Amino acid sequence: MESRVLARRTRGVIAALATGALLVTAGCGSSDGGAETGGSASEKGEIVLGATGPLTGPAASLGELYKGMQAKFDEINRAGGIDGNTIKLAIKDDQLNPATTPGVARQLVEGDDISMMCGTAGSPTTVSIMPYLKARNIALVAAAGSSELTDDNAYLPLPTYPSLAAGVTKHGVEEMGKRSVAIAYTDDAVGNPTLAGATWQLEQMGIEPVATVKFNGVAPDQSATVAKLKSSGADFVVINNTAPIVAGIIRAAAKIGYKPQWGVLWPALNRNLVELSGGTIDDNVIFASPFLLGDDDRASGFREALKASSPNADATDSIVMLGWVTATACAEVIERAVEAAGGGKPSREQIVEAMPGLTYSDDYISNLRWTEENHTVRGEALIVGIEGGRFKALTDFQPLPDAPEHEG
Repeated sequence: MESRVLARRTRGVIAALATGALLVTAGCGSSDGGAETGGSASEKGEIVLGATGPLTGPAASLGELYKGMQAKFDEINRAGGIDGNTIKLAIKDDQLNPATTPGVARQLVEGDDISMMCGTAGSPTTVSIMPYLKARNIALVAAAGSSELTDDNAYLPLPTYPSLAAGVTKHGVEEMGKRSVAIAYTDDAVGNPTLAGATWQLEQMGIEPVATVKFNGVAPDQSATVAKLKSSGADFVVINNTAPIVAGIIRAAAKIGYKPQWGVLWPALNRNLVELSGGTIDDNVIFASPFLLGDDDRASGFREALKASSPNADATDSIVMLGWVTATACAEVIERAVEAAGGGKPSREQIVEAMPGLTYSDDYISNLRWTEENHTVRGEALIVGIEGGRFKALTDFQPLPDAPEHEG
């Protein structure tokens, strides 16, 4: 299904020609003024969206999401922008360090004069800047899945971790016959919601987890973690973290001869997991993912746009698809705000006001319906497996369990 933004291609091109606007291809960098007050219907221009994330450092693979975002914004700009207003993406590297993120966020707000924050990567890092963004009345759409990343100005474009953890747990028990379930989690905005969702789903099925094992994701030695999992007798382990961390756990488990079925969430669904696992995974890992796989027939538009924008990007990486989905949601917000501004460049306040009431659905986003009360997506997910080192959808999209949100 074509985005409403692209459906306005002709209107946007005509508007740009009428005003003599220069259509600038989306790119990284800084921008001058106008975000605070916005423009009138006759003042079309460049709308700068900001993002913080790891472009370097140990978590740099998460930076692939900006290739997906850039591809979406490039596609929109090639089609004439949003009523003649083009979108520019300004990215600052925080190395996924919550101590660094507030500083680079201030650079984006006060230096690049962004109109909106779109695509912050990582839950702890995003949490670290939410009070500042709210104080400056800047809208936020995070590229993450924790409901802790929502407030009056902050929304999520995908289902949250509790429902996804419940979904992968349910599949493991009901479809794979696993009854001895353990949950490995980090004590943060990623791990705690995962623990809550998996535990809730087991309760619905009358099952007690055989173990809940807290671990330090940055610890170089995970032998104690996997020893606890192995001693519990778990034949199915639910875990959610980045690919390097999950791969480290799986490698450590294989080293002591422990090879359960792993139920993993989408943040680890990328090539890095296969490469870093050292050949220790194949059909023993499944994922709950709210995204189409990039090689799905329905994702042809995504692949074409990605090839035009970043020819070397991996279309099968779920992090790249996350960028595309996040950018799509942000573009829909901007479209509503542009309408409120009479076709001109919207103010920050108009962008915030455009978020509640947004409804959208296509092949990439399932039933986005933001309201004053609901800032997340109660959607669907695929179960994805690995065969011969390649990702393969084991199911089509299915409704996720209605797990309660985790209260941080």
